[in-house]
Amino acid sequence: MTIPLFHGDGHCVILYESAIYKSRFACWFCLFVFFLKFWTHFKNYFVIRSDNLKKGIEIDEQELAERCAKGERPAMKELYSRYAARLSALCSRYSDGPAEGMDIMHDTMVKVFRKIGMYRYNGEGSLYSWLSRLAVNTAIDRLRKEGRLRVISFREDFPESEEAEQNEIISVPGPEIRSMIRKLPETKRIIFNMFCIEGFSHKEIAERLGITERASTSILAKAKKSLAVMVKEYLKKMT
Repeated sequence: MTIPLFHGDGHCVILYESAIYKSRFACWFCLFVFFLKFWTHFKNYFVIRSDNLKKGIEIDEQELAERCAKGERPAMKELYSRYAARLSALCSRYSDGPAEGMDIMHDTMVKVFRKIGMYRYNGEGSLYSWLSRLAVNTAIDRLRKEGRLRVISFREDFPESEEAEQNEIISVPGPEIRSMIRKLPETKRIIFNMFCIEGFSHKEIAERLGITERASTSILAKAKKSLAVMVKEYLKKMT
């Protein structure tokens, strides 16, 4: 079968169906090649991004948090791998040891993936800062729930407490200092860690623990005094 086409001068031009089919085939083939290249390009892009995510490279805090908020499992796995050890060590400072610290860290991660959409990027390091505060809050919630967080009464006009000199503290090995801090009573240890290590203000500590800023200041002073005694006793043994 043929299809007659006419020019303006009346001459008939005969086109064979095979020519039309070839033209259509050429168009579809070009489209197929275009989409194939398009898919290959973006597939390679996502594969590279996925590989980078697995290796922990070229994925900054902001992108990592955004992808976790979308529920991307590789991103969630990367966040856990990147911060779990540090958070576990932090949680151990608010617990009876590494085992309980690990347990608190896992509770923290559950909250992290539930609340990650609330995180707002504020420069490099802000993600860990957000995570660490969530971990401290989780630890405090557990201590309060178990009745281990007690704030005893004290006099508002507490005297100046004795503290260890800076050079005395430097002379004590890190593991010994951590052991001394762990020996502090629960509430003293918590406030000491929050103020001296995590960087909470007395106002933040007071709000979180349900005490006054004055109480936080007093308990911190008593914690430092207890540590000063332990430092001096340690140095005395070493001489």
